Amino acid sequence: MSSGTSGFGTVLIWNYQKVLELSSIGGVSQTAGTIDVTSHDSSDGFKEYIAGLRDGGEVAIEGNFISTDANGQIAFHTDIQAGTKRYAYIVFPMALGGSQEFYAIATGFSMAQPIDDKLGVSGSLKLSGKPPMYITQSGGMSGLTGIESKDTGALSITPTIAAGTYAYACTVDTTSTWVKLTITAASHTIYADGTAQTSTVQGGEIALGAADSTTDVLIVAYESSKSPRLYTLTVTRPAA
Repeated sequence: MSSGTSGFGTVLIWNYQKVLELSSIGGVSQTAGTIDVTSHDSSDGFKEYIAGLRDGGEVAIEGNFISTDANGQIAFHTDIQAGTKRYAYIVFPMALGGSQEFYAIATGFSMAQPIDDKLGVSGSLKLSGKPPMYITQSGGMSGLTGIESKDTGALSITPTIAAGTYAYACTVDTTSTWVKLTITAASHTIYADGTAQTSTVQGGEIALGAADSTTDVLIVAYESSKSPRLYTLTVTRPAA
């Protein structure tokens, strides 16, 4: 019986933010050059080679164009114009627990506007340096609490926090415009909404959408040389 797994649920993290609604995320295509060291002393008339420089290659992406994806697709577009090099992850489905990480420069951004199909987006990333692959998953989050801007009331987050539970939800007062989160993950590096956190100190304000909307907050928790765990907290701000 095959041990193959589905790639559904793979995520591209660009500068610690998820790029939304991608339908295809290319793999890291590493190559190794060779150096011809053949000489008159080479045995049996066969050429000889030694390893040359390696190249991390490029990653191609495709998906649905989402104009409101300010921290993903739009940030990617901004970075290609600025020539900004970013840290990125390709995170495999959480059940698989692996990832590839790398520094990259956005080298392509293109949109398609067909008359009878979706508004699409495609792009490419050129890797810079060595792209490690990790197949051991980080321990993950053990606690998540927070407050909202309305009277700094405590958030009621469900379900119960656990390392292997990746989707959470809470509802704030309609007048609340931000939340602050306290994330516990011992010995981890933590990012919430793209901003670095610590395991013991409450982070800064995370802005919420208008009344009668939801805001997804991405939490990235990882240990050195291990694949990250990705959590989403969906915050509902009800209508006035």
